[in-house]
Amino acid sequence: MHRLSILAFAALATFSVAQSPLTTLTGGTNQGNVGGGIYFDLQINTTVTLTQLSFLCGAITVAGTGTLDIYLGPTTYVGNVTNAALWTPVGSVTTSVAPSTMSTGALTAPFALGPGNYGVALKSNGFNHGYTNGNGTSVPGSGTNQTFSTAEMTVRAGGAQNAFLSGGLNTPRVFNGAIFYTLGGTPISVAAYQSYGAGCYGFYTSFEELFPNPAVGFDLSNTSILMTLTGNGYNVTAGTTPLFTPTSANLGLTNDSIIVQPVPFPILYPNPSGIQITTQLEICSNGFISPAGTNGIGATPTVSGFLTGQPRWANWYNFDPALGGSVTFDVDPANTAVYVTWTGVPGGVLGGVSPGTGVNTFQMAFFATGDVEYRYQAMALGGGGSWPALVGWTPGNGALDRSLDLSVSFPFHTDPTDNPPLLATMSARPLLGTTPNIVTGNIPAGTALGARILSFVQQPAGIPLGAFGMPGCFQYTNLDVVTAFLTGGNSTVNTPFAIPNLPVLNNVLVFGQTATFSSGFNPLGVITSNGLRFVLGSL
Repeated sequence: MHRLSILAFAALATFSVAQSPLTTLTGGTNQGNVGGGIYFDLQINTTVTLTQLSFLCGAITVAGTGTLDIYLGPTTYVGNVTNAALWTPVGSVTTSVAPSTMSTGALTAPFALGPGNYGVALKSNGFNHGYTNGNGTSVPGSGTNQTFSTAEMTVRAGGAQNAFLSGGLNTPRVFNGAIFYTLGGTPISVAAYQSYGAGCYGFYTSFEELFPNPAVGFDLSNTSILMTLTGNGYNVTAGTTPLFTPTSANLGLTNDSIIVQPVPFPILYPNPSGIQITTQLEICSNGFISPAGTNGIGATPTVSGFLTGQPRWANWYNFDPALGGSVTFDVDPANTAVYVTWTGVPGGVLGGVSPGTGVNTFQMAFFATGDVEYRYQAMALGGGGSWPALVGWTPGNGALDRSLDLSVSFPFHTDPTDNPPLLATMSARPLLGTTPNIVTGNIPAGTALGARILSFVQQPAGIPLGAFGMPGCFQYTNLDVVTAFLTGGNSTVNTPFAIPNLPVLNNVLVFGQTATFSSGFNPLGVITSNGLRFVLGSL
């Protein structure tokens, strides 16, 4: 009996020891900027106390002392890394750093996390992150080298930004390092909020995908995108037509240059003021074509520049046909089409730096029907994060942003006019003892009355409301507490949400949504926002 008791105790001790550390990867060959961020999702299965971290420094790190700041936010980093207000610092590691090496340091103040899901953001100070490119989709939990687990926790990687919680997200990216921890502790209570679902009746005339680091993120090679003019918008699907082989002479475009090319038949294109017609195309060497006005010769694409300029079809990148290859314009009378083709064109020098030796071949086909097709062959968009690329269509003139992952979004359509969906958000994180506002935005003109809905019960997938005269709208939470508010004719309304300063409320989950009585969208005359999930906390 005594021997059995010892064996039982030994077995119990074995099971109570943490499987620390959780290690991801260590040999990453990509890197961000000094001061940048790397992100992943962390699932905690049992309460643990984080004690130290290891992390990979990038090749441009200068040997010395660096600090890694740790931020927690919503349950996932996905979709939440351009709003710094969602995140709060919870700890840091200060240790020696050196280029292309792993650094390890203790947290200045260890902290405990209880069971649940956390978005994690790591900011580099005095060094730059080194990391590994992921192997496919950025959806948390997918990919064979993007999920790492022990019995106590799972890391699902990930993404990176050159500017912390700002700008384009490079994804998928895998944090290189290790998380050291012990079992138990008193979990910290981080106040956080995030949206889920979508408000109804969001209409978009544009679409785009920004590739902030196309050298490792551009995924449209050897594919095509077909935009079929239907009504006053495009139905956008994956195309199947191969590249038309150019037969015409080189247009003679040079670095950052444009040429206006007449077309032998009218080309139709959608616009909020109605279908437009052009008999000429302005072709920019940097991969975009404008049917009206001019979009200049900009070599560095931005979403804001894309949406506020003139109409354009874009495969926008810093191409330089003066360094090689050709840009040609061909007429195909049999198919009533014209083709603009970049053949073997490299990227251009930027700031005295070349993006590499790779070349690119793609074609933009325009049909008299108004259809447009982007056809890609091999694309070698080098240069890293200093040479972004943008693919899409916009009528410009302040169009709404509709950022998509094109390779997984087909089919979709553009609309005749823009209309932002009803939006619910918060003015601040839901800290105990504070009164943040639940903010309802994008309220349609002519709306006098709205309602705020709160509950402890979430409907994560949304309950379709078409049967109640609200097709396309969803209910994202139970109707436990409904409070009416007057809009005063405003497009944005704040409704205070007072949170008592009671420790018992730490980590309490609350779900919310708003609705407005807005006519003209559906038979009932009511539209709904996205859902809100917020956890109350003292930190």
